[in-house]
Amino acid sequence: MNLLRGLRARLRRWLGDAGTGSPADAFAPVGFEHDGHAGCLDRIEGAPLPIMRAFGWHAAPSPLPLLLDTQARNDIAPIVFSRILRPDAAAADPRQGPFAGFRADFLLDPGEQPQRLRIGDRTLHAFPAGTAFATLDPHYRHFFTQDKVMGRASVYGSGPPTDVSPEFKAFTLLAAGRVLDFGCGNGDVVADLRRHGRDATGIELDEPRIRKALKPESVPHVVLYPGGAPLPFDAESFDWIVSTEVIEHVPDIARYVPEFHRVLRPGGKVLVTTPDITSIPSSFPANCVPWHLLESTHVNFFTPASVAALFASHFDLDATYCLGSTRVNGFFVPGSIGAVFTRR
Repeated sequence: MNLLRGLRARLRRWLGDAGTGSPADAFAPVGFEHDGHAGCLDRIEGAPLPIMRAFGWHAAPSPLPLLLDTQARNDIAPIVFSRILRPDAAAADPRQGPFAGFRADFLLDPGEQPQRLRIGDRTLHAFPAGTAFATLDPHYRHFFTQDKVMGRASVYGSGPPTDVSPEFKAFTLLAAGRVLDFGCGNGDVVADLRRHGRDATGIELDEPRIRKALKPESVPHVVLYPGGAPLPFDAESFDWIVSTEVIEHVPDIARYVPEFHRVLRPGGKVLVTTPDITSIPSSFPANCVPWHLLESTHVNFFTPASVAALFASHFDLDATYCLGSTRVNGFFVPGSIGAVFTRR
């Protein structure tokens, strides 16, 4: 254990350099011995996902017989046990090779909370009450257990319209008066705008998937049409047009800009959001790509400058906004571009 204490500073430095996204001192490393070899449980993470991940190192070449107990089940074996490059751990046991590190993933059911991680009867970690694992059900959860090779369509597909996040709804509430929601999806924003006193109307493609997805309270306020321009509205009919996460899906989006100008009253405004493609170079140091950007029906990829350029022929840019952003391994990654324009 004296050796373990002496290694902790080095272990913490390694954890920080590895860019785990979690503070290195949030978990006190636990030294152990198994099968005559030294080992250390460095950290546990995964919350709020339905995955509990244990990281550490162990000198033996065989997998560690780690087991997880939860409030609902006992003896849960990991779905993944992988070796990780850990040359720093060689100081603890010269018998081990450079890949002495490990990662063990345990899949949880929705709402299931872990109680203890153990080897045999020895508890390596007891989870504090209220640890919030499995409170988030991610998209593509089935990938955790997928054992078949998948084609591109299995990953970058498309799905029905979904509700809009509270942040994006708050952004659309900048609109006032008579509002058109262009590409209204399931009518979620239309319903929210009307709850907040706006005279909101939505427009969408007349397709079975849209009819099936529409919220009942929005149906009387949504116009379904075959698509294209002109839009089925009189000139100068609206004070605002809002369009959330739509313009990336429309191949000929530029042809709608003059239509937006036509159906807006003088001084009317357009509010749009769309994924920010600068998230790809921004997340390069984290070795990842935001999956939503490559969804199969995305045909346009925007930067803040190209959003401004799209509307420049008929509108003046009031302001640009940054929505839905996050950090990955400590690096800021922009989510979506928000922009408000005024009709000339």
